[in-house]
Amino acid sequence: MVGKNALVIYVTTIVCATINSALAKMPMKCEGGTGLKYLWGDALVDQPDCVGPNNMPYPTPAIDRTFKGSKLWSGTFRTGRSQKTIDPFTTRNLLLSSHRRSLDSDDFTVSRQGRAASTSPANMCGSAPSRLCKTRYNTTAPMYGVSLTSGQPVTIVQKFPDLLQQVVFEVCESSECDVVRGECTQTYVPYLFLVIPLGPVTLTGQDYVLVESGCVCRPKNAGQNNHDASAISAIPRV
Repeated sequence: MVGKNALVIYVTTIVCATINSALAKMPMKCEGGTGLKYLWGDALVDQPDCVGPNNMPYPTPAIDRTFKGSKLWSGTFRTGRSQKTIDPFTTRNLLLSSHRRSLDSDDFTVSRQGRAASTSPANMCGSAPSRLCKTRYNTTAPMYGVSLTSGQPVTIVQKFPDLLQQVVFEVCESSECDVVRGECTQTYVPYLFLVIPLGPVTLTGQDYVLVESGCVCRPKNAGQNNHDASAISAIPRV
């Protein structure tokens, strides 16, 4: 009886170890970029073979083969790679710093306008806050996106650390404006990424994908604006 119990425990241990080993080898879902509407994954935080929205691992080997066999890896570009590559996290910090300065500049401009207006008796309560909608911002190196030109999913080329296409996003954190009675509406801006397969915009594999760019306050009963559609007008003709 003791021998049978020992055998059962041994077999169970082997089965559990096999299952755990198999699970450990399974690629994880791309979790970076959570909360973004048209982007998935983040090459700075996700595994190189994480599973994207198509339930397939990110094609890191294909990207390596493509770039080693292309002009991007020869001639002057190869010469440039002989020098030290800028650390991706340094680039990230520079992007965040630049975005923070732009926000501070906007706040300063609105604050000055508010102080000028406060000299009038009608504005004795002071100026309204410069931002009516709460937002948060960060950077991401997206691995997948939705093409703005075709509406189809595309794989955004990310090759750590040689080629990382990082962008700054800013998303709404509130649904209602702080002072004005209205709704906070997400805005977008089109970014041009290097993608695979070749996108419909150019023969070099570039395509547009929308990225969250901020939040605006839309007063109640105002006309509906399609910010996704308005972003299309910002795309230069090619």
